[in-house]
This record gives sequence, structure tokens and C-alpha cells, in this order.
Amino acid sequence: MRERLRRSPVLADLAFAAVLCALDLFLSGGQPQYSGGAGGWAAVALVVAGYLPLGWRRRFPGWVFVAMLAHSLLVPLLLPGFLPLFGVWQALYTVAARCSLPQAVVALVASSLPIAANAREEARVASPGDKVITFIGSASFGTMINLAVFGVGLWAAWSVRQRRIVAERAAAAAVAAERGRIARDLHDLVAHSLSLMLLQAGGAKGLLRRDPTRAESALARVDDLGQQAIVELRRLLELVETGGASPGGRFAGGEPPSGLEDIRALVEQVRAGGIRVELDVIGDPVPLDQGVSLSGYRIVQEALTNATRYGDTQTPVSVGMHWRPEQVEVRVVNQPAGRTERSTRSLSTGRGILGMHERARAAGGGLQVGPGPDGEFVVVATLPVAHAAEVATVGAGAAPEQVLGDA
Repeated sequence: MRERLRRSPVLADLAFAAVLCALDLFLSGGQPQYSGGAGGWAAVALVVAGYLPLGWRRRFPGWVFVAMLAHSLLVPLLLPGFLPLFGVWQALYTVAARCSLPQAVVALVASSLPIAANAREEARVASPGDKVITFIGSASFGTMINLAVFGVGLWAAWSVRQRRIVAERAAAAAVAAERGRIARDLHDLVAHSLSLMLLQAGGAKGLLRRDPTRAESALARVDDLGQQAIVELRRLLELVETGGASPGGRFAGGEPPSGLEDIRALVEQVRAGGIRVELDVIGDPVPLDQGVSLSGYRIVQEALTNATRYGDTQTPVSVGMHWRPEQVEVRVVNQPAGRTERSTRSLSTGRGILGMHERARAAGGGLQVGPGPDGEFVVVATLPVAHAAEVATVGAGAAPEQVLGDA
């Protein structure tokens, strides 16, 4: 049950709303002025129904606050002696934590209405000599609680912003470091390919008359290396133009690029920024083509970056990998931070999502991005396990005759 509540914010908020309802009933004496029978059950239903909007306070904080404020002001007219306040405070906290400062201030001012109604009720039942003191004391105490709840909500919003700033800075630093490393790897690979091309061309020149067959093989090898160099030069240009976003590919020199085997380390980096991430791996991982593995890693990295920027940090981000004989499915699911369907769709037009599509296609796979059935944002990449064989490379330090023999 606890796991289910943790995974479903609506259920968790409804459970907490039930606790608030019980507290309000208890503090009102547990017996608002109604009796048993049909009228009593109707009164109970009215009281309970007033707390139901709290289940959707994260997604619609402003509307939920309006509903709880109306509930707090109207219920005493039907049930004298019962003035619900805990629901208003919970809704006020949510508005302060999730809405703009002007909206939060308006909610703070509006929340003084049930406080004034409660103070008036307290003064009504007080003795004649204590009415003024009771009214002032009750109003002051309620206002202090309002301000405390408002302040805690603002602090929560500030904390979320700070965690996102830390996560974004860490991601930016990681991207900058990765950009420099990939650029060096690409440079080394192009230089290596050109060196081999010169060796093959020199060997072909020496064998052109006495061994035309081997010379032809050497020239074919030069063509292969040239095509590979052109591909890597194109990737280098894309790296510069896109500010570090590189499609999946194979890079030489230095330590190997990141891949799906490094997802756990990536998840730990995001967790270090204050974002809760759950990782679930199904099946037995198998070695992938380096370009495919890098593409999967980049897709997960971009999805997690979007989750830190636009997601609800109160709910965990789910990262899953499902290994099958012919493909691996990578899934990243996060809950948007109170966004409407329209704003969620607008996320799919961004450069980051376009880059994920390009990486998936470059690896021979596919990508699906969009809202899920429960309002969550889902990124699903399907990547092939088997990939086209790559052209074998030869050592740059071999003599022309040795290189020709290997070719």
C-alpha cells in the first residue's frame, strides 16, 4: 500500500485529505450540529466531498484552493459549528509552492476570510466580557498559521528551484566536458584515417605496375577510409553547430564514449542534484554497437534533463531498460509540474526532443515521445541489438607492404 501511494500522488493526497478531514471533525467536537438518519448521512457526505479536490492539488493548485476556500465558507452555513480550515491551509501551501508570487499573495489574502469567520464564531460563543479579546486572539493565531503555511510553501518552491539550478549546472558542466572529449576523439580518428589513407596510397603507387591486384585492394581501402573520414567530419560539424549534441556514432582515441552500461552512473548524477530517479532493468544486458549504446545513453540523458527542468520533483522519475533478443527498449517517465496538455505538447517541439529522434534514427531504432494515459510525460526508445558490421581498421604504424597485406 505504501509503495502504491508513493507512485500515485493523487492517492497519496487523497489519503492525506482524509486525515485533514478527520482533524477538522475532531477539533470541531466530532459532532457538527446534525443528527443521524438521512440528513446525517447527507451532512457527512457533504463534509467528505469538500476534501476530495485536494487529490488534484498538485496539478490544479489555484482551482483547488478556490474549491477549498468555498467549502470552508459555505459548509458552516449548512452545518453550524463546523468550520474546516486544514484543507484551506493545505491548498494555500500548494499555491505558494507551485504558483507565481502574485497568485500566492492573493491566496494568502483570501485565506484570511475563513480565519475571520472562525474568529467571529469563537467570539460569539465566548462570555460577554471576553468577546473582543477572543476575537483578536483567534484572528491573530489564525493569521500566524496562514503566514507560517505561506512561508513554508515559498521555502519549498525556493528549494525546488535551487535543486534544479544545481542539476542544470551539473548537466551543463558534464555536457561541456563531454563536448571537448568527443571533439578530441573525432580529431584523433580523422587524423588516423588520413594517415592510413596516405600509407595505402603510397603502397598502391609502389605496387601499381608489379602487383595490380593488391594495388586495387589498397585503393579500395583508401576509398573506405575516405568515406569514414567524411562521416566523422560531418559529425564534427554537427557537434559544433548543435553545441555538443552529437548523433550516435563510434569515436576513437581516449577513453570510450558513454553508453547504456553507464546509465546507473548517470542516474546517480541526477539523484545527486536532488531529483528522485528509479531504475529498473529487465532481462540480461548484452554488448551493443558503440553507436547504438551511445545513442541510448544520450536519449536517457536528454530525457532526464527535461525531467529536471519541467517535471514534478515531488514524484520520482522512472527509468527502465527492457532487454529482448533483437532489441532493447529504454523508457523514461516523469510527471509534468502542473502543466496542461497544451504545454506538454509544446515540449515535443523543442530542439532536445528533435535531437533524441535523430539519435534514435541514426542508431537504426525508433522513438516515441508524448503524454501518457495518466498525464505523465513518456519517452520510449527502441534500439536494435544487432547492428551492421563496421569496416575493420588497421594499425597506423605498419609499413606499406604490411598494410596492403592486411587490406
